[in-house]
Amino acid sequence: MVLIWVVYLQVFFTSFRRQRRPEIIISLGAGFGKQASWFVANLGLEPVFVVDIIVRFETASGIAEAIVTDRTEMSDKDLANPAEATNQGPLSSGSFMSIGNLETLLQRGNVEIGHASEIRGLTITVVAATAAQGMVVGASRHYRLQSSDDGDWYLLATKLHTEQIRGRAGRRDLARRLEDRLG
Repeated sequence: MVLIWVVYLQVFFTSFRRQRRPEIIISLGAGFGKQASWFVANLGLEPVFVVDIIVRFETASGIAEAIVTDRTEMSDKDLANPAEATNQGPLSSGSFMSIGNLETLLQRGNVEIGHASEIRGLTITVVAATAAQGMVVGASRHYRLQSSDDGDWYLLATKLHTEQIRGRAGRRDLARRLEDRLG
């Protein structure tokens, strides 16, 4: 009887932890090539607060990393609310937000690349805070640039799923990167 209760409690506890675990998805859509936009979605049951969005551009000449959280392509006159000037903020369960297309991410990050086709690949990392666990978590997805036969190009994800950064070492690395940015 005790063994049955221990197994039951283990199943209950595992299910409870899985439900409270954040699940951040990064996807590319709503267009093709330069016009495609990236979306960040929260598929966890608990809301998360998006702290930062980091983009790492891989080019033939090297690697450039930029924080693209703030929406610098919009002027103060275009904004009805100051919250529209950033992608930072709460993301409730089941909701999503657009973080922009390739050109806007390059502009926000002040990354000097002559032509978008110089980009070999890029990695988008979303850093978020959770109230339920009181820690930073993240998600990361890598894309590579692919040219088509007609000379056009498009971006392809290198993996089917977004990599979740929930482990102790990954969370510590995210926190260190944010602290380094503070000075």
